[in-house]
Amino acid sequence: MKMNHRSLIGFAEIAPLGRIVAAGLALSLVLAGCSGSSNSGSSGSTTPAINPAAAANAGNFSRTVFLGDSLTAGYQSSSLLDTQQVHGYAPLVATQAGFGIALPLIAYPGAPNVLQLMSVGPPPVIVTAPGTTTGRDDFGLQPTDLAVPGALVNDVANTVPLLTPKTGQEQINQLVLGYPGFGYGAALSQAQQAIAADPTTIFLWIGNNDALVADLTGMPSSMTSLTNFTSQYQALIQLLTTKTNAHLVIANIPDVTLVPYLQPAALILGEYSAATSLPVATLSALLGIVPGDFVTPAGLAQIPLILGGTQKGVITDAGVLSAAEVVTVKAQVVAFNQVIAQQASAVGATLVDINALFSAIASQGITVGGVTGTAAFLGGIFSLDGIHPTNTGYAVVANKFIDSMNAGISTKIPDVSLAPIAATDPLWPPNLVKN
Repeated sequence: MKMNHRSLIGFAEIAPLGRIVAAGLALSLVLAGCSGSSNSGSSGSTTPAINPAAAANAGNFSRTVFLGDSLTAGYQSSSLLDTQQVHGYAPLVATQAGFGIALPLIAYPGAPNVLQLMSVGPPPVIVTAPGTTTGRDDFGLQPTDLAVPGALVNDVANTVPLLTPKTGQEQINQLVLGYPGFGYGAALSQAQQAIAADPTTIFLWIGNNDALVADLTGMPSSMTSLTNFTSQYQALIQLLTTKTNAHLVIANIPDVTLVPYLQPAALILGEYSAATSLPVATLSALLGIVPGDFVTPAGLAQIPLILGGTQKGVITDAGVLSAAEVVTVKAQVVAFNQVIAQQASAVGATLVDINALFSAIASQGITVGGVTGTAAFLGGIFSLDGIHPTNTGYAVVANKFIDSMNAGISTKIPDVSLAPIAATDPLWPPNLVKN
């Protein structure tokens, strides 16, 4: 049966995506990743106050650093890769605002190896690029984009690179933060390197992985607790505001249940019913999913096994976010964002409402050059890993940062022109590789 390029049956059959997400590859770093080091609480801190010197630096980008996770690192299609990093929101904002940025560019095929779309299908054909990266393009460069894929809130302040990394997360920490510091005997966290740079502006977008881990595991209980998130975020803001005079530009967390990494059970049941002629009710009982649930790539990969009789029982818990669990995750994101908003207000930071941006994209898409990009898989906004933006998606994010600064601190930064970026974006719908 022929299906469109967003066919979930096709998506289930591209097992490499599910395996990459579930188990990782060369660096065993899963998508946005989870370092796990931030599950312990940090010491509490008092609410910081507005620093007059920091307020005076609003709009001063003469010494600017970026802190965060994979979304600030320019990660897409399951990889930190030089040809993709340059399309991240951070370098776009830097270009539009007229200040320099130093990226820790990673050589092909990236870390982990990048996903490549060979054909839209149906079903889509997605492969992992072969080879092994040689690491940084320039080991002597001191980055000013210090964001580490996989970082949680606590990692920004406290996680330092190791000279002999063992885990995938330790390897990516080293690639971003270890050079050129190791040459000088220094091993500093993101925040410590930022402080050493004596910045006038700090962009901070962190907390995504503290929530996103629920998508990756299928278990809301794996998210950072609100108590720990609050204490860790407060401690981070206090560190940055007491050790620097930088104006902070702070972004909040998008609704992590809106990414195409999670697929609606209702859509899956409908497609498999049409393909197999089994009633939806029968499939629902066989798979253990009902409308309102969401299924991960790991769960999608189990469906052919269950229907073929080689896997007994329903989709495992790690492969499904139930409707009730989705409510829990959404509520946790709201609570995290309340903490972020409170801290941003307390220090006079510019707050960037990324949550509202992606909610709007999920509900109505965004039109560029007469083509509407959507939050669907291969819809133009999210890359092949189903979580991180495409070139066009990152440009949309960059404009949200720019517009927030223009409105909040009266900068006059021109928006990124989306049409030229979409025209050359290999994952923008008109440019997708056909059979």
